Amino acid sequence: METHVIPATDGDINTEAVEAPEQINAKKPAKGQTEQKNDIASAGDLSQAVDIGWLKLDEAEFFDGTGGFTGLRYEDKEYKRIQLRRAMPDRYPSEYISVADHDNKEIGMIKSLVDLKGDQLRIVSDELSRRYYCPEILEIKSVRDKLGYVYMEMEVFAGGEKHERNAAVNDVNKNIRMLGANRLIIFDVDGNRYIINALDKLDGKSLRRLEPYMF
Repeated sequence: METHVIPATDGDINTEAVEAPEQINAKKPAKGQTEQKNDIASAGDLSQAVDIGWLKLDEAEFFDGTGGFTGLRYEDKEYKRIQLRRAMPDRYPSEYISVADHDNKEIGMIKSLVDLKGDQLRIVSDELSRRYYCPEILEIKSVRDKLGYVYMEMEVFAGGEKHERNAAVNDVNKNIRMLGANRLIIFDVDGNRYIINALDKLDGKSLRRLEPYMF
């Protein structure tokens, strides 16, 4: 799947920095923390301050799994589908990469992508690109509710081309969010992000289909 992350410009939002709602609370500093603790001087300071379970890369083998998923062989186990997340996407996008299994249980953390070589670097980089996929929505073709999920058929712009894309959204109060008065971002159940940069330029039918979920 060809992906395209929309670059941030003056006045634009950096979509990599917009995290899914369930990740936000975990990043809020506890009351009483000093300014020095809130502003970590370097990645090295963080590794000393927090007990991080580093992934032993000499024992890890990432691989391209079936169905477009990324897998991992590690410590005599094979994970057929893993999830990769940037712990600090703004400050260190190439460092502190969390590796979790399909049930979101963390296996370990990659300290830096520079520690990966060859195919291992390619596989991890491709998975991160998919994870932080954020195309622009051009049209909402259909919206339907079923069993607590909202299913959307959309036309999106990614990789310099238009594509048809289906997405399932859970808990729309949190996962369909306004960004100011004229922009909107959608998080699907796979962690993908979709953005509408100008609601006032969206066609009337698309806007009417979205309006019940805009809070």
